[in-house]
Amino acid sequence: MSSPPARPAPPDPDAPLFHTWKVGDHVLGARALISEVDAAEFRDRTVAVTATAYSSPWSGSCGDARRERQPRTLAEIAAAQHIDDRRAAGLGLREPIVEHQLLCVTSRTPALTIYVGGPRAVTCWSGVCYVLGR
Repeated sequence: MSSPPARPAPPDPDAPLFHTWKVGDHVLGARALISEVDAAEFRDRTVAVTATAYSSPWSGSCGDARRERQPRTLAEIAAAQHIDDRRAAGLGLREPIVEHQLLCVTSRTPALTIYVGGPRAVTCWSGVCYVLGR
């Protein structure tokens, strides 16, 4: 008698995060440390995330990452980044939004936080939030 077929593993709840994202636009917060022109220089750069690794122009690369996740609202993100509500709408995130914090286990690579909501994602560095598309 044969055993029943193995059930497929449930999908990873973080699967929408795993992608090579491309920087499209940006929104400067009230406390941005760089200029509009400097922020625009990041257009078309990539942010890559897999189940165990990440890389970005700001954090560098980490090949041994762990993840933490929690729900966020657009209002919470806007308040944390000092972005007014009108400009926050330009981020293109749709609720529900999930904050993913990627932490490097084996090196001193800075953590990377990405907010995913719908087909877009956002990551913020030095007071600038960068809109990521697939």
